Amino acid sequence: MKKEQSEYKINIDIDSGNYSSAFNDFYYNHFVQPIGLGRKEIDTSFFQTMTDEEKEIAKGLIRDNLDKRNSIIIPAAGELKDEKALPQLYKLYETTDDFSWQLTIGRAIWNINSDKLYPELLRKLKEHPNKFVRTAHLNQVTDLQNMESIDLLMDFLDDNDSFVQSLALSKLDFLETGKYSYPPLHDKKYFLSERNNIAFKERLLKKLEYEY
Repeated sequence: MKKEQSEYKINIDIDSGNYSSAFNDFYYNHFVQPIGLGRKEIDTSFFQTMTDEEKEIAKGLIRDNLDKRNSIIIPAAGELKDEKALPQLYKLYETTDDFSWQLTIGRAIWNINSDKLYPELLRKLKEHPNKFVRTAHLNQVTDLQNMESIDLLMDFLDDNDSFVQSLALSKLDFLETGKYSYPPLHDKKYFLSERNNIAFKERLLKKLEYEY
């Protein structure tokens, strides 16, 4: 195990041999080499497989470093369902006007207490003028796991950027077919024709709830 990066506040000895492989994976991917998490290449089952005691230690480590405004650290508070982190997360949210950061922080808050500020941010995402922000965060609309998730994906089929449209289409096609295909097996006209078909959208929603 590599020693922690000095930029973080660490109050444990990770090299003591007292921690499980799951905790070591959590630590390594958050405080030593976070690139894999940023690229979504890492199996994050360690959040579930750490012991209860280790989860509490992990929560403390994350809280101690939330002030870093780090895009790897902030989501971990949500994954750990750490209610004690909420005051810090709300403070971070209230002190930034960067929409992308608000979505990142709002997602962590949502994972802890389902605050409705997050769905409202996702609704605003549709109208955001920066296509790169829409691209970066479009996948988050599935976090809601309700009918609005399906409606938002369909709304993005009308986005003024073709790449954003393709991301939404790929996600919807996956829900319809159970696999990712290139090109998608269905085009956007197929899904838009079913926009008002409640039974069709409920079927996609059941698959969304199962997959996520």
